[in-house]
Amino acid sequence: MFHRYFALILVLTFSMSSVAFGQQYSRNPGAEAASAILLIAEHQGVDKVDAQSAALLVALELRKHEISVSDPVYETPASGTVYRVNLRPLGEKILVHLTQEIPVGTVVIERQLLIANIEEMVAATPRLVDALVHNKPIESTVDIETITETEARDLKKVPTESHWGLGFFGAFIPGIDINAIPGYRIGWSYELPSYAVEVEGRIVSDGNDNREAGFAAFSVGGLYFFNKQNTSPYIGGGFTVSRAWWDEPHSFWQETGKSEFNRGMGVYAAAGLQMLRTTQNRLKLELRVDRPLYSLENRDAMPISIGLFFSRSGSGCCLFGF
Repeated sequence: MFHRYFALILVLTFSMSSVAFGQQYSRNPGAEAASAILLIAEHQGVDKVDAQSAALLVALELRKHEISVSDPVYETPASGTVYRVNLRPLGEKILVHLTQEIPVGTVVIERQLLIANIEEMVAATPRLVDALVHNKPIESTVDIETITETEARDLKKVPTESHWGLGFFGAFIPGIDINAIPGYRIGWSYELPSYAVEVEGRIVSDGNDNREAGFAAFSVGGLYFFNKQNTSPYIGGGFTVSRAWWDEPHSFWQETGKSEFNRGMGVYAAAGLQMLRTTQNRLKLELRVDRPLYSLENRDAMPISIGLFFSRSGSGCCLFGF
C-alpha cells in the first residue's frame, strides 16, 4: 500500500511540474526560437528610442536573410551567436558599426557605414546587413536609391536628372557604302533610377570625287536600366524622323549624274552599358541600329553605329567612337 501512495505522489509531482513549465513557456512565446541575440551596444549621443528603432531595423533585415535573431536587447549571455549594433556620433554624423560575434567579444565579421543622420538608417540597414551576411565590401552594395549623403559628398543625388550630350560616333551603312565613318550627335536625356527618356539628333556623311552619301535623323526614345547600381546594362528604342541620300555626280563618261534621296519615319533599337551612375557624370558604351521605314530607289539604308560617350548634367561631350 505504501508503494502505491509513493508512486501516486511522484506522478502528481511530475504532472504539476510539467504544467508549470508549460505555463511559463507560454508566457514567453519564442523565447527559445531565436538562434542569435541582437545586442544594442554603445549609442552614447544618440537618442535611446532612435537607437532601439535602428536596432529593430537591423533585426528585421537579418530575418529577411533567414537569420533568426531576438528582438534588440541590452544584455546577453556570454555564449552563443551575437549581432552587435554600435551607433557612435562622429561630429554631426553617425558611425554605424555592425558585428557578428561568436562567442560574445570575438568578432567574426564586421561592417560599418557613416550616415548623415539617424533617418538614413532606413537606406543604410539593408546595405550593412547584406554586406555582413554575404561577406562583401559595403561599397559594392550601393545603388542610386541607397547612396548616403557622406558617399555622395557635396553632390546630393536627386530622383531625376537632366543630361546634355554632344559628341562623335562611328557608323556603318552597308546599303549606301559607308564604312566606319565618324558621325556627330547632340542629345538630351531625362533619367530616373530605372528609366530614361532621350531626345537626340545625329548625322553621318561621307563624300569623295565619285559620290556623296549620308544619313541624318532626329529621334525620341527611352532606355531601361537592368539595375540601380553604379554600372548598369541597358536596352532602349524609339522612333525617328530621318533622311538618307546618295549623289553620284556626272563624269567624263556620263553626262548626267545619279541622285537618290528619301525621308520619312523609322525606328531604332539600342543596347549598351552605362557607368558612373552615382556621380554627376555618365559614361556610356552603346550599339545602335536604325531602321528607316523607307528605302532609296536602288539602295537600302540601315545605319549601325557604336561609340563611347561621356556626359555631365548640364553639359556633355563624347570621348570617342569607332
